[in-house]
Amino acid sequence: MISFSKQEIQRLATLSALNFKEEELDSFAKEFESIVGFVQKIVDAKIDEKKLEERTVEFDDLREDSAEESLPQSEVLLNSPKSKSGSFCVPKMME
Repeated sequence: MISFSKQEIQRLATLSALNFKEEELDSFAKEFESIVGFVQKIVDAKIDEKKLEERTVEFDDLREDSAEESLPQSEVLLNSPKSKSGSFCVPKMME
């Protein structure tokens, strides 16, 4: 298992623009080691290339896009609390 020193964790935190208190470094080091260990398991996993090829979707297997019949715009806007020029009006989210 890979282990990280407090200095390495502090350097990673600085590079990531994170600020850890001294007592948080040990906790973060354990979590980081766990994450790296999990990633290592994925890297070490054996992949059966034949099964991988079988799961690949060919573009010919996809359905063709088609436009379905829908409601007229006037009916769609009937349930809208507010509309303007054929569009929904919603509250401003950003200034």
